[in-house]
Amino acid sequence: MKKIFTLLLSSLFSLSLLAFDGSKLSISTISNNMDLKIEIDGRRFIMKDNTITLRNMPDGYHTIKIFRDKKKNGNGWGFGRKQEVIYSASVFLKRGFHTDITVNRFGKVFVDERRIDRNDDWYRDDDDDDYYDDNNSGWDNPYNSNVMSAREFDLLKESLRKEWFENNRVTSAKVVMDKSYFSSQQVKELLQLFTFENNKLELAKYAYRNTVDKRTYFIVNDVFSFGSSRDELARFIRDFR
Repeated sequence: MKKIFTLLLSSLFSLSLLAFDGSKLSISTISNNMDLKIEIDGRRFIMKDNTITLRNMPDGYHTIKIFRDKKKNGNGWGFGRKQEVIYSASVFLKRGFHTDITVNRFGKVFVDERRIDRNDDWYRDDDDDDYYDDNNSGWDNPYNSNVMSAREFDLLKESLRKEWFENNRVTSAKVVMDKSYFSSQQVKELLQLFTFENNKLELAKYAYRNTVDKRTYFIVNDVFSFGSSRDELARFIRDFR
């Protein structure tokens, strides 16, 4: 049974990596008088020439907020000034689709989507930013095309829950961690599937290498029951090369 599960799990993720298309998201405004600030999944993005396009985003729901400055004076990124939220929603991005959000001159927001067709003239990768690119999104590691989507992650959790023995669950989790990249939140949710503290700590160390947002890895500490585990993980991260 263990061999069958491992084979099925490996086949599942090999297929998912080959089939990965990702999604594209564009946010733009036609007005030059708007100083818009964009926040996607809690991360801030800078618009270039009144537009931003992110490619290779994982499919699933993403929290998107668009802010408009009320005042022009002030310094910094803009979130210290008085602002109004002109758009706040959880947007579902479909795999292989381009979702377009446009803000008109009156601050009204329109959302549209279209299937990505590389043969169309409108499809261009050259001017796009990667969702996991340090230059814009603030993630620690360069973009990796095999970052696990929400759908794949749910499948992984369901598969691990079916493992009767926790040692087998650890082995299966490592098999997937060797082939995929995760967010800190995903690592935290995976560790919550384990009971024993030593297994949680072992996997927290193991997953760190392939975690894309290492700056927020501290949220993984919430799964530990003992301060000694948090201290050991902190030492491991400090010494990580």
